[in-house]
Amino acid sequence: MSTETQPHLGSGQIGLWGVLIPGLAQVAPAFNLFFTTGVMASLAGASVPLIFLIAMVGMLATASSLAQFAGIYPSLGSFLTYIARSIGAKTATAVGVITILGYIIAFGGIYIFVGSYLDANVFSGVHFWGATQIITILYGVLVTLPVIVGLKFGVRVSYVLYIFEAVLLVVLSIAFLAHGGPQGVSAKPFAWPGGSKSTLLAFSLAILAFGGFEAAAPLAEETRDPRKNVPIAVLGTVVVSGIIYVLGSWALVTAFGPAHVGALAADPNPFHTAAAKYASVLAPLITWIFLTSVTSSYVAANTQTARVIFGGGRSGLWSRKLSNVSARYGTPAVAAVAFVAPSILIGVVSTAFTNPGTASGFLGTFGILGVIIMYIMANVALVVHWARLDAAQRAKKALTQLVIPIVGIAILAIPVWGDLQPGQAAPYKYLPYLTLGLIAVGVVYTAVLAARRPDIIRNAPALLEGVEAE
Repeated sequence: MSTETQPHLGSGQIGLWGVLIPGLAQVAPAFNLFFTTGVMASLAGASVPLIFLIAMVGMLATASSLAQFAGIYPSLGSFLTYIARSIGAKTATAVGVITILGYIIAFGGIYIFVGSYLDANVFSGVHFWGATQIITILYGVLVTLPVIVGLKFGVRVSYVLYIFEAVLLVVLSIAFLAHGGPQGVSAKPFAWPGGSKSTLLAFSLAILAFGGFEAAAPLAEETRDPRKNVPIAVLGTVVVSGIIYVLGSWALVTAFGPAHVGALAADPNPFHTAAAKYASVLAPLITWIFLTSVTSSYVAANTQTARVIFGGGRSGLWSRKLSNVSARYGTPAVAAVAFVAPSILIGVVSTAFTNPGTASGFLGTFGILGVIIMYIMANVALVVHWARLDAAQRAKKALTQLVIPIVGIAILAIPVWGDLQPGQAAPYKYLPYLTLGLIAVGVVYTAVLAARRPDIIRNAPALLEGVEAE
């Protein structure tokens, strides 16, 4: 099918700030700092800031690979286009299915977590069966509406919420460091904790905290000068988020004291504890900072993933109905609903088997593995792209298109090992089998599509790229 007959989204709607904010918002630094720092501290002691710093450097490798590709093939399909162009559309299709299912599963876990958090902290534990589930559904509708109404509106919502979140995080961090905590400000949190198994698990959490940094890439079709702005936004997201993580975790460790990191690890809401002691005027805002963080993250994530689903539908990799554009708003509304609805369903149904906390952790861990597979394959794709260059170009780009993506692959292997290691308790002991099943779904789907519609496989890379690339 000719690209001229394909549905398109409006081009040139947003500039650098518009394409940067979705990535920053999707990373959700407040959410990760509030609820990941304590777990990391239980694994690696006071060295959480150092681990975040090293993870930032590692994730810059994968971000660099994405930025390199974004300058070559700015596209709505993002990673799928890059993998299709370098390795092949069959591989890209399988990765696309695996990744979208991974996102749906992971966000299902976060939806039910947010629903239970709202029930307990905002509605003071509404006492009737199904309250958490109802709140989860209503919240899912709330964070989908900005995506349907329009890109500019969604970006503005993310922008306002992210600025509120980031400013208060920095203010809190400075307040904690200014006070010095019980032991004063020191460089102890930047000391290497050792190479134990627990330390490597802490690295996996730090790496996963950067998930969503690629949110700028699928907006290429709607971005002015995407070959310039998208790479800047992708790299900028990792750097800015990394700085906030390092500063925030250093401040939190300082607030508790490096010698008292056990208390930090045991505290279910350490930022609130520290704020109540050293910045009491801001303590009542902690819950709202959290809600701001997850809401802006959801709006950004739904914006990004809806466009990847739209691009795949346009190319015929899945149902073309998913590429329908809203006549009123000009947005991929069908793709947005197709992404959010299954996530909410998975999150709600999971509570029939376990509590929201366990469901959230397991679904998030399982789903994110599908996303990491995409990251790894994107790095592999850049290496393949480099190998096809002529000798002079290979020598010129060996660092950016060979060495750096290999580093990215090595760093991404850490959370894969941490999540799939043997000897884990239920339900995590089932992760290796579930992950193999997820991969099998992608492979079987692609094999069936290739057998029934080989023309779609041939044309998919060009159709994924979108208006700007054409």
